[in-house]
Amino acid sequence: MPVYEYRCGSGHVFERILPVSSYLVPQVCDCGHMSQKVILHPPRVFGDYEGYESPGTGKWVEGRAARERDLRECNCRPYELGEREDMVKRQIANENQLDKVVDAVVDQTLAEITA
Repeated sequence: MPVYEYRCGSGHVFERILPVSSYLVPQVCDCGHMSQKVILHPPRVFGDYEGYESPGTGKWVEGRAARERDLRECNCRPYELGEREDMVKRQIANENQLDKVVDAVVDQTLAEITA
């Protein structure tokens, strides 16, 4: 929904998040005076989903419909509650395990070289 800016008769400037259908509905300031819509900045619209990189194609995806289409095309599904955090923990554990293996191989190689 867009964010509209208003100014009342007392000079107070405020913002309201309104549906486009309420674009022309007069707004009342917190001080009680009627206000007029002013254009100090271009209207801002907040999207429903922030953009992300597609897990299947690597393309940038923004918006609900594009996200649903991308997941369907890549044969993926959205994460369930807590699933993403579990995946990150598993990745960190795997990286730590790999670091230990690499360290052991390096130590063994150094011992063989210096012997």
